[in-house]
Amino acid sequence: MSAADPIEPLLGPEVLARLKGCALRADRVMHGQLQGIHRSAHQGASVEFSEHKEYTPGDELRHVDWRAVARFDHYFVKRFEHETNTNACVVIDGSASMGYGAEGRLTKYEYAAVIATCLGLLLLRQQDALGAVLFDEGPRLEIRPRTGMGHLRQLTEALDTHAPQGETGLEEALDRARALTGKRGLVYVLSDCLSDPEPMGRALGRLTAAGHEVTVLQLLDGDELDLPFTEAVDFHGLETQHRLLVEPRAIRDHYQRRMSAHLKAVEDACARARAKTTLVDTRTAPIEIVMGIVGRETSAPRARR
Repeated sequence: MSAADPIEPLLGPEVLARLKGCALRADRVMHGQLQGIHRSAHQGASVEFSEHKEYTPGDELRHVDWRAVARFDHYFVKRFEHETNTNACVVIDGSASMGYGAEGRLTKYEYAAVIATCLGLLLLRQQDALGAVLFDEGPRLEIRPRTGMGHLRQLTEALDTHAPQGETGLEEALDRARALTGKRGLVYVLSDCLSDPEPMGRALGRLTAAGHEVTVLQLLDGDELDLPFTEAVDFHGLETQHRLLVEPRAIRDHYQRRMSAHLKAVEDACARARAKTTLVDTRTAPIEIVMGIVGRETSAPRARR
């Protein structure tokens, strides 16, 4: 990579080396115009066999499987899957709550920026068109899906210059992603999901109903998950003006019950919407999360039309 490479500020050589040769495959059948790695909705001659179908008049004789004829004494035609490219959109939460990070760790927003860059690099390398929505109270940046590695620069520069601010307008951002991505695309959502899960779930449902394959990465700092503080803490609301002086040991059990209930509500909202979801502890290296996504998607069984 050259010094002018747009991903250099966010990804070091070790991360780039681990991403080499990785791919993100869609479970669903996709629509595209260029050659890529996803299964196409269009049937035809290709390198990958799909299924047999019974011969009907008009089918091309060159696709008759003569071995199947000899075995079953019946005519079958081979069908194949084209491989295609697809549109993809990364939705990044830039609200004020994403600005939190324990001392010595990336903030949730910085963590999201690294993952978004990794995903963008993988998607563009495999000829998919990359789009993005960066949001806080509302969408702050919308990038229409395009191919070409240079397209990543616009995203990384926007991520680098944005400062987490405002409340969380996730529902509107998801609707914008649906409009940008078109039909049957890949959508990755990077957010702490610290807002009402119900509107989020409805927007996710609209995405999956439109044919999109959606993955939600809920990013939370270890402090938010465990409340590890041992002395009195003056908490400041990042998206409100509230302040609260508390003794953490006195409220830890109650806090963890409330957090567990919220995490379950987010998980249930995603499940109802048929969106994949993963809880991410930002104490984990971002590249490990990306490699987990790659491993899950490349090993998942392929769904039929």
